[in-house]
Amino acid sequence: MDEPASKYDLNLLRVFVLVYETRSVTDAAEILAISQPSVSYALSKLRKLFADPLFNRGPKGLEATPTAVGLYPELSQSLRAIDSAVRGAANFDPKANTHRFRLMMTDLGLMALFPYIVRSVLRDAPNVSIDVIPLDISQLHDRLVRNEVDAAIGIPAMHETDLLIEPLMDMPYVGICANAHPRLPGSPSLLEVAAEKHVVVSKQLGHEHVLRRLTEVGIGDQVRITLPSFAVVSQTLAVTDHVSVVPKALADILESQGNIRQFALPFSLEPGRINLYTCRRVVPSQPVEWLRSKIASGLAEYPYPNYLDGDLLP
Repeated sequence: MDEPASKYDLNLLRVFVLVYETRSVTDAAEILAISQPSVSYALSKLRKLFADPLFNRGPKGLEATPTAVGLYPELSQSLRAIDSAVRGAANFDPKANTHRFRLMMTDLGLMALFPYIVRSVLRDAPNVSIDVIPLDISQLHDRLVRNEVDAAIGIPAMHETDLLIEPLMDMPYVGICANAHPRLPGSPSLLEVAAEKHVVVSKQLGHEHVLRRLTEVGIGDQVRITLPSFAVVSQTLAVTDHVSVVPKALADILESQGNIRQFALPFSLEPGRINLYTCRRVVPSQPVEWLRSKIASGLAEYPYPNYLDGDLLP
């Protein structure tokens, strides 16, 4: 290197991490509340320090060099540990805290699970705020690691070692259709279900194994409508003679509204394991650890607590 490693400070490393994550000098400057020339000056010092250009201009913004790609994981994790230690220096007092939590969930999670979560959180921390962000599994890992969200709840299968993954419950699937469906009996056979057109939701919600199973039992070609969320499944079924395979939590909600009925699937389908995802940090964040405990205790009151033990429908 051109300069000894002692000639840097944490602000330089923050510039590097933000430029790496945003791929933009302008965006990094805005986040840091400094001028663009200041970011450029910091980058020039870093380039001398690491004897590498670090970023080159590309068609979609700045492109990281191999050296930058290698530096990012350890430097970003180190900065998060320092930030977490500073924030957690004082004991977290739920009663007095005004922390703003950021939680990723699907619309179904909001309908079925969020009431239990928010009740558990606000019971002990009445002054905190909660921002709920739509779950997209393609963004889940990066947004947790970048500290853009504190936690996420969903069923996508993820195995990254820098995430803490806590199973919350197993949710079985059932079939649903309009109450007035012209053909399906109360307990349809596989042939009867396979003869119908199907509605599914996007893979980005994490239910990809359902689509695979439909293909395995010969129903894949019958998927005619793919929706971005569960929000309008019932409205779609009410004006068509299609059917859908959904988590039982949604089926119970829709059936209670009067225009949808549910039926047991005539084929086996592995339940969806609902997990709590947070970032694994060298120095745990006291607010996030507290949130983890409140989510787990809140969902312990959910009507389907035993599914995690392998039980399915009674």
